[in-house]
Amino acid sequence: MNFNFKTLALALGLALGAQVASAATYTFSGQVYFSDQAPSLLGETLTVSFSFSDAAVAALNGGDGAVALSSLNLSFLGQSRELSQAIDAYAKFEAGQLIGPDATLRSFAGGELQLASSVGVSSFYYSLNGKDSLGELSVSAVPEPSSWALGLAGLAAVGAIVRRRRQQA
Repeated sequence: MNFNFKTLALALGLALGAQVASAATYTFSGQVYFSDQAPSLLGETLTVSFSFSDAAVAALNGGDGAVALSSLNLSFLGQSRELSQAIDAYAKFEAGQLIGPDATLRSFAGGELQLASSVGVSSFYYSLNGKDSLGELSVSAVPEPSSWALGLAGLAAVGAIVRRRRQQA
């Protein structure tokens, strides 16, 4: 039986590439676009990274629902917060697609910060003394370090196979 090592190398590379792209760690960021509380908050940036269990997402079967966050790191107004400081922290899905995280953080720079995701949009609200500042967020996947390591190990293996094949020819 004669194997085509170039085809095998391509298949391995594609399979490993798919593994790297399926990470369950995400980041999102956004800016305050409306503030009736203080014009100085306009343009302030919020950045958040979060992760959740792939198994919990699979249990949604491509439908609507929420899964608990396994990590949350947030930075806004020069302050940082983690999952342990959040109330009701989860990732929201609609038709199997990630919309974003939901969480409430009280006593945040004197006010309350709320992450909210629904109807295909992820937003945040900062409230201080009954006045709100609002912003929309954009979400993007961030591969986990273990996924990068697996991908690099696979590429090294493919390179070794191709090199060995060339030496034998």
